[in-house]
Amino acid sequence: MTWLKHYRDTYYDLLNPRVSGAKRGLTEGLYQRADGFNLVFAHLESRDQSEYHIVETGTLRNPGNWKDGQSARLFTEFVEHHSGSVRSVDIDPTAVTAARGAIVSDCFESTCQDSVLYLATQLDLNRVDLFYLDSYDVKWDNDHLSAMHHLREFQVIEPHLKPGALVVIDDNSRFLNSNQRTGKGHYIADYLQAKGHAPLYDAYQIIYRF
Repeated sequence: MTWLKHYRDTYYDLLNPRVSGAKRGLTEGLYQRADGFNLVFAHLESRDQSEYHIVETGTLRNPGNWKDGQSARLFTEFVEHHSGSVRSVDIDPTAVTAARGAIVSDCFESTCQDSVLYLATQLDLNRVDLFYLDSYDVKWDNDHLSAMHHLREFQVIEPHLKPGALVVIDDNSRFLNSNQRTGKGHYIADYLQAKGHAPLYDAYQIIYRF
């Protein structure tokens, strides 16, 4: 069985929770990551590599809470199937402890550090197949601090992105009354739009291929 089929059979429905964004003044699609992850795993498997390397900012905090996405778990299962590594970084020691307790694998490591500083010290970013940016929690009605932090993360990794690398930014939406973007990827989307780089996918997750 391919990983993609396993993902679709096992996790796809869990990643489509029925949560309305309207009560927060947001468009529909809150916490819906099933199609985004499907695209990510399909792209990675299409490369038919012997191993894959994934870096995630923000780590698993609440094991089993599928509204959170459980991305570290999914990524670790993916690299266990194919071979590779998952590195996850979070500034919250409680989250790092939770991730280490929930994911016991030689393929996974979780580090407690500011994500921008962590990324700046990694010497092999040019080997990474997927960057998943999901660190600084967002406030939908004032996304500035979170969006700026994620832009800083992106600007650290940008010079090292190899051809075909994916960058995914989690937790994005739009306001119902204005269709204005809000979320962790707000400033990255503006930054890349100014460079003429459009996303592959633009919903609760924003996905770019380089």
